Amino acid sequence: MAQTIRFRRHILASALLALISSASVAAQETEPSTEGKTKATELDTVSVTGSRIKRSEVEGPAPVTIITGEQIKAEGFTTVYEALTTLTEATGSVQNDYDWGQSSVNASPLNLRDLGPGRSLLLINGRRVADYPMPYQGKSNFANYNNIPTGIVERIEVLSGGASAIYGSDAVAGVVNVILKKDIDDDTLRARWGTSTEGGRIVKDISWSGGKHGDKWSLAYTFQYFDRGELLAKDRPFMDSELDRPYRASGPEDRFFGTVYQHPSNGIRLRRADGSFYYAPPEGACASNEGEFYTQARHRYDRNTGTVTEQGAYCAQSAVFRYWGLKNGSKDLSGYLYGNYDFDNGLQAWATVGVWKSTGESNTFMTAWGSENFYDPRIEGGTVALNLAKFFTPGQIGGADNALTRSNELSWDLSTGLRGTMFHDRFDWEFSLGRGEYTVEEKFPSIHEARAAEYFLGPSLGVGPDGSTTIRMPNYDRLWYPISQHDYERIAVVGRKRAESWITQGSFTMSGNLFEGWAGPIGFAGTLEMAKQGYKLHPDPNTLGASPVYYTPFGNVEQGGGERKRYAAGVEFKIPLLKTLTLSTAARYDRYDAVADDAATTWNAGLEWRPFSNLLLRGSYATSFRAPDMHFVYADPSVSIADQTDYLTCIRNGRLNGVCNRDDWLVDNPEISREGSEELKYEEGDSFTYGFVWDIIEGLSFSADYWRINLENQIDDVDADQVLKDEAYCLTGQTPDGSPRVAPPSERLCQIQIARVTRNAAGEVTGVVVGPINRAEQSVSGVDMSSRYRLATDHWGTFNFSLNYTHQRSYRSRQYSGDPFLETRDIDRKPRYKGRASVAWDSGKRWNATIFTDWISGTRSDRYGGCTPFADGFRPEAVNGCTDTDPNSPTYNQKTELVDYYNQDRIYWNASAGYKINDNATINLYVSNIFNKHYQDKWCGGFAYCVADPVGREVAAEFVYKLD
Repeated sequence: MAQTIRFRRHILASALLALISSASVAAQETEPSTEGKTKATELDTVSVTGSRIKRSEVEGPAPVTIITGEQIKAEGFTTVYEALTTLTEATGSVQNDYDWGQSSVNASPLNLRDLGPGRSLLLINGRRVADYPMPYQGKSNFANYNNIPTGIVERIEVLSGGASAIYGSDAVAGVVNVILKKDIDDDTLRARWGTSTEGGRIVKDISWSGGKHGDKWSLAYTFQYFDRGELLAKDRPFMDSELDRPYRASGPEDRFFGTVYQHPSNGIRLRRADGSFYYAPPEGACASNEGEFYTQARHRYDRNTGTVTEQGAYCAQSAVFRYWGLKNGSKDLSGYLYGNYDFDNGLQAWATVGVWKSTGESNTFMTAWGSENFYDPRIEGGTVALNLAKFFTPGQIGGADNALTRSNELSWDLSTGLRGTMFHDRFDWEFSLGRGEYTVEEKFPSIHEARAAEYFLGPSLGVGPDGSTTIRMPNYDRLWYPISQHDYERIAVVGRKRAESWITQGSFTMSGNLFEGWAGPIGFAGTLEMAKQGYKLHPDPNTLGASPVYYTPFGNVEQGGGERKRYAAGVEFKIPLLKTLTLSTAARYDRYDAVADDAATTWNAGLEWRPFSNLLLRGSYATSFRAPDMHFVYADPSVSIADQTDYLTCIRNGRLNGVCNRDDWLVDNPEISREGSEELKYEEGDSFTYGFVWDIIEGLSFSADYWRINLENQIDDVDADQVLKDEAYCLTGQTPDGSPRVAPPSERLCQIQIARVTRNAAGEVTGVVVGPINRAEQSVSGVDMSSRYRLATDHWGTFNFSLNYTHQRSYRSRQYSGDPFLETRDIDRKPRYKGRASVAWDSGKRWNATIFTDWISGTRSDRYGGCTPFADGFRPEAVNGCTDTDPNSPTYNQKTELVDYYNQDRIYWNASAGYKINDNATINLYVSNIFNKHYQDKWCGGFAYCVADPVGREVAAEFVYKLD
């Protein structure tokens, strides 16, 4: 018979411990003692993220958020990552599936406190995992939260704030510890099917979990199949074309001609190389391309004179982004086993293995090809340079699926260990060894440059009048009319790149009470760790170099690889100073090889004061560090080309018109080389929290905590434009526009930046080296609040209410030491607040239901700080007070208003309901984004920046069956 208990400690800690032990909230009833007082049952000690010392209270000196596996399902989420993004601590944005130049098909990072994905630490059962092998945005490695199957999750503990003194590097913004299931009694089958009500995004999820037990052993297992389809822009007609942008974002030409003015690259065209004229396609040619294109006249409109200049015509696309991938698709298979064995001497052996295999799909555009410049003697006598571009329709490439980038991923993790007690059961100890590997292979469609040039342009017939551009006589029918799939296959290639990462690690931990202190036992924990981690990138060799064989639209191709070792030792103490006051403190030593710094020592301290049995006052201070990411260190040089501005030559020649603009001081396609650096130092930070937890009445608790995180020596890339600006300032002491520089670069930075620029004998820029340096500083602060209320009724069941809210008060940053430490929260369009809340109801019989909502504040509009347009769409400059200063303009000396628009708060509602058919079978229904919200920036000019949620409402049904 279950024992009814009333916890002596505060209700929130009790509720959290109940969640940990049962993954559901059970009714708590009061049982009076013979003296008329409430009886108390002492709680077993448990380990909670943020400390290796076991304790009976979940609440400690720093707040920890806990989400259970069952809670993830009840709140309507299909993946662990979706649930984690609703955490109020996760205020930072990450790369979207539909971002330009997306470098990871099937990976999802988490950005705690908006300090960057690499500055929070992911643990699985308290141990590190292998990084995602391919760099985030081509720069740095990160942890993938997308490969954690929901079926194996017992709970997730999130500590936001510095935790390097316990866990080492990367725990700057916090730690996410995913605790997997270890003790499962029943075999359970789950089958879920869902879809979006607007079409697409079908989800199929099947899992089987269970366990076996013996006198001395136990085994838990979970197997899961997850299949979610890709969502394309054609499934969301309001996002498939430039025509979808709002009228207020249109310029004078758009408004004059009555339609959004199509950019010529979004179609099929033949033009002069300088863009001044487009040669019209034959009549009916555009429409012959499967209806994907139409003939569009090319005009230029001068609003000052009202004149229209005809510039030819081209084949424009009716739905520019029709086959753009809005959400990637994937098919995942995963398996997980955990087993342990108890020996007669009290020793326990355990082992766990997890395997995750996935196939992902993404698309960032339909396949296209653009030519180099050429002369054709049949056009204008061969006196003007030309170029052409061809977009291929699905029929020509053998179906839209052939435009997809596909990834195959395999990650596995094997850990084993022994645990027991020592010194007459005074201390618990555990020794573990583990190995994890992660492999990604990607296949991406591309065009072979040489074959395409031969097919479309024909052979080279010599050199044109400029002495370098070739003469060609293209077959223009191949440009204007559809080509066959066979001909497309002659010029098409499938690029292949591969990457792998790995980690081998071992640790020894012991914890227990050293001795009885004056106010209670002195708790102690110690740990020793050793690890080796590495990664290796294998790009397709045909995509390398400034002039690759294949068409590579996204600049530098990631190359590199390396391996490094880590050694660490740490201690932790919990010291009761008084019966009501406890001090927690920890220190740790970490050493990484292959970095400029030798080692890092971090420490933390926290206080817990319980002046009353229902009130906890707490505070903590922690230092933290982050070792340079491996790709920041080991990236091999990779080369691309991109136009730049020669600021040094501009300044030395007196600045035409007082400024250095690219038109006057253009550097035509210098080589841009990116590479890593072994001279990087550790990023260093600290964090501070203080707050309280108050059990207001029976079942109702409230907590509030202030937090602040500081980060120095932040590592980030310096782009080519900044390198050239720094070079110019270091050699002349002047800026491109002549204004004073608030924080001049240091002597050391000048040496670095000058050395990054290569010039020829004539002083022309031929190359710029870019890459990571220690340069930035950030400080972010805010307040976290949470509340829990549990209401048990006699006839209506049990209700559980929860609320979490974060207000980000400040986000300050600077790029270099000496720069102003500016408040950039609103400037950088960061959220001011974020919240999540739920109401869960359990009838105690057959029915249960959950309503969940999360919200995030609207950020500044994409146009914030600019000027509203005049009636014809012309926008004056904000630096001129939004006044038109052009005396030739029809709106000369007239003024508009500054755009001060904030996007509306984004609020989403989910709901679920379950019905227990019998003791074995349950059916659940889920609705996510009940009100089908998409949220668009009304001033935004391009779809990828406009829509917050392209998916909309999703519905799903699930059948759960427990095997006898």
